[in-house]
Amino acid sequence: MRSTRRSASKRRSGLPGVNSFKFVNEKGAVTIGRYQLIPDAGRHFLSKDEIAKAAANYLEDEIRQRVAHGAVRFKVVLQLAAPGDKIDDPSVAWASTNKITTLGTLTVASVVPDSQATERALMFLPALLPAGIEPADPMIQFRNKTYPVSYERRHQS
Repeated sequence: MRSTRRSASKRRSGLPGVNSFKFVNEKGAVTIGRYQLIPDAGRHFLSKDEIAKAAANYLEDEIRQRVAHGAVRFKVVLQLAAPGDKIDDPSVAWASTNKITTLGTLTVASVVPDSQATERALMFLPALLPAGIEPADPMIQFRNKTYPVSYERRHQS
């Protein structure tokens, strides 16, 4: 599922979720969906020439510069599963025509001074979810088992 397009900016790239989650409300009703982050600034991608000239860390450099001038916002939405969608296979994209519901806004108002040190100290566990949200595809559990291995390896060097 690798895209040949490269975003010009973290502020201008959408982040589509590939994993499916089950949302259970207080009445027990279930909704299946995939998260997406949609930039308020709209999406913008680099041309082939711009990709060839871009520095290795251009996205990190750009977000630092952008946040220094003001917060960057993303709309957090949930793409709802439609009948026939592959819920248990994150390698299969869902149709862009699926219903989308807005969950909220993610605001990036600052960046850490030493991103590499901070990233090294963090461990993301995709199955560590609040009450009412559960994994709906098996890949989340596999990721949850492998990420600690990566974390440990980062701390051995």
